[in-house]
Amino acid sequence: MTRLLLVVATRNRGKSKEIREFLGDFPVEIKDLNDFGPIPQAVEDGDTFEENAYQKASFTAKVLGFPALADDSGLEVEALGGQPGVHSARYAGLQASDEENNRKLLEALTGNTHRKARFCCVLSLAVPSGPALTYEATCEGLIVEAPRGSNGFGYDPLFYYPPLDKTFGEMTLEEKSGVSHRGKALLQFKNEFDKVLHWLGRRLEEEKILRGAQDICRH
Repeated sequence: MTRLLLVVATRNRGKSKEIREFLGDFPVEIKDLNDFGPIPQAVEDGDTFEENAYQKASFTAKVLGFPALADDSGLEVEALGGQPGVHSARYAGLQASDEENNRKLLEALTGNTHRKARFCCVLSLAVPSGPALTYEATCEGLIVEAPRGSNGFGYDPLFYYPPLDKTFGEMTLEEKSGVSHRGKALLQFKNEFDKVLHWLGRRLEEEKILRGAQDICRH
């Protein structure tokens, strides 16, 4: 079977590694933005994870000409009114490191015993012409008072998951993938992937026919 090229719309190697793990048994070749030359950055000015995920997926698909999968995920802390939310990756500034974001979050929660939080993830799979599929999931937990563990990325060392008595930063990739917001969304995606491949094939064929008709009109 011909392998379909699917671009993960991120330069975060941690995210693309997780997605490769989930889709390894399917006839699909996974690449991310690190496999391509410089391309413009997608605008992420949506008010929701769904809006931003679609913006990234659709923009990447149009620029590169391949189906693109984007995830927009973030941390919502109850005591902070849902912050950092859609601004999770840039909570401490546009070029902030994970450590800087984590430090700002801990400072914002200093003295606060209410540490309930949840991770949210929305996956958007778009084709160059625009249509997309959407998957979403959440994971409930607590924010610890100091980083624990060196695995994962982002807020993983601060996010404690009670059922496993570990932070995401203390989990193996297998453990995290089984319970995380992204893992749950990817599992939905994986469980429907035969249907996804059919949807992609139909959409890409429609685009091919449309391009052919446009070429005839131009000539």
